[in-house]
Amino acid sequence: MKKSAILAFVVAITMALCMTLIPNVFSQPENVRVLSYSWYIDISSGDYLVVVGEVQNVGPNIIDYVKVTGTFYASDGTPLAGNSVRSLTTQILPQQKAPFYMIVPIYDSLTGSSWDPQSIDYLTILVNYAEPTESSQYLGLEISSHESSTDAYGYYMVTGVVKNTGTQSTNQASVVATFYNSTGSVVAVGTSYLTPSSIAPGSTASFTIYPLDYLAVIGEISSYSLLIQTLNTTPSATPTPSPTASPSLSPTPTETGNGTDIPDTYVYTVAAVVIICIAIGIFAISARALHRKRVGGRARARRTLK
Repeated sequence: MKKSAILAFVVAITMALCMTLIPNVFSQPENVRVLSYSWYIDISSGDYLVVVGEVQNVGPNIIDYVKVTGTFYASDGTPLAGNSVRSLTTQILPQQKAPFYMIVPIYDSLTGSSWDPQSIDYLTILVNYAEPTESSQYLGLEISSHESSTDAYGYYMVTGVVKNTGTQSTNQASVVATFYNSTGSVVAVGTSYLTPSSIAPGSTASFTIYPLDYLAVIGEISSYSLLIQTLNTTPSATPTPSPTASPSLSPTPTETGNGTDIPDTYVYTVAAVVIICIAIGIFAISARALHRKRVGGRARARRTLK
């Protein structure tokens, strides 16, 4: 009975200690709003649907990345197919927007059957992961110029120049574009690495972005917005609002991740488990020593009686 009480006490104290070590960085999907989305059939193969959309961080914290789940339904409410995907940008500032690109196969590889896209009645997009982070992007990159035009073959594209106004060289920098129709709904996305991808302080790099699945969205695009991505990070940067979606505005750079896909919460959880195991181990050693002491005391008592 005493051993159980001591064990419960040790575990309670250890858990209390772990809770003080774990910061409040758990997923907060309620702080992310789905702004708009649309879908189309991939023209090149016709084997899958493409869902494009945009979410916004409406909370007070920087979001590491957003994960959304899309599900297609028939008119009777039967789910037909779906998928989950991460946002194309990371370290999303408060009030900043981030696009996503999702592929949903029409052919089910598990059952060997396919379903008719004409049976789709509606699509739902739900945010199921949005974890805050203290990491922030290196803020020394800015888009100095950009414009939309058509190439020699008549394809719509966005070109521009990024300048490094900071004090450190960048690594694997890119620009992500979100394309909108005349009503402001997302109809396409695109991305391009900078040339060169590493920019020294004071230097510039160029980019050219084509909308993905161009033939499926041709004629739908009316405007676009741009966000910079880079692996460089700056600790504890002060968040700034993102620009509005307009080709006439040069967007504020968004932020990058910390070089790992392992959320901080997992690290703290593992640390908590290790602490608990150590505490239980200490308890076991103490209990064994106490047991030996009691056995020795009883043996000495028996020898005294003799």
